[in-house]
Amino acid sequence: MLYQLSKEITKFLISGVIAVGTDFAVYYGLGVLFNPEAQLGIGSVLWNDVFKSIGFIAGTTVTYNLNKYWTWRKTDRDQKRLLNFTILYVISFIVNVWVNNASIGWLPDNEMSLITTKANGDFVQWMAFKTDKFFAFLFSSIASAAVSFTGQKIWVFKNK
Repeated sequence: MLYQLSKEITKFLISGVIAVGTDFAVYYGLGVLFNPEAQLGIGSVLWNDVFKSIGFIAGTTVTYNLNKYWTWRKTDRDQKRLLNFTILYVISFIVNVWVNNASIGWLPDNEMSLITTKANGDFVQWMAFKTDKFFAFLFSSIASAAVSFTGQKIWVFKNK
């Protein structure tokens, strides 16, 4: 029983890392591509929510398929399961976007980067990113993962 649970958690976490990577790439990529403050002239908080939502949906598509077929080993075409998964992920989505928004509100707006020095003494900045977005993303991912695993284990993919 404990071995089976540890296998499920491990597979869920691996699937989750892949899904979160998809979510983060879409969320952060859209923020960089469509710099909302500079190009759109609209408040960045609204656009952060939109970009976070699109990223979450992309990650959800990945996680449904990985978890259904690999973690929980379900191959049937159960429409009720898909409906339950959708309801669970709407709840998880609300938690994710809310925690992300709340975290951006209270985290300091710092930037982190790797700085190297050339032989002539000039500094070169590499991989700069906003820490508030990074940590807000991390916190929101952890919160929604807890909701998602619990819901999948005891409701969506439970054994009949």
